[in-house]
Amino acid sequence: MPRLHIALQNGFTGVPVTIVVDGREVYRKDNVRTRTQIGLADSVELEHDSGPVAIDVTAGEASGSVRATVSGDLHVSLSVSPEKTIVHKSSPTPFRYM
Repeated sequence: MPRLHIALQNGFTGVPVTIVVDGREVYRKDNVRTRTQIGLADSVELEHDSGPVAIDVTAGEASGSVRATVSGDLHVSLSVSPEKTIVHKSSPTPFRYM
């Protein structure tokens, strides 16, 4: 079964974060903070059937939704912009962190 990898990357400043995938809460943590040296705050990984996926995230005052299609392993990055919106990127390959 394909894996869905969700990475919380830039802009997390010690806020509570909740991630809901297809209506099911898969992540909830307080005080999520980006490690600026590597651009990563935290991550979550889960199995997901091939097909559409809906990812909803709330990070403090920011919230947003991502719609994607899983056809193999999918890597999704979520960041909080300076305007307090959620921005994302998707990739079939893992993101690299130093």
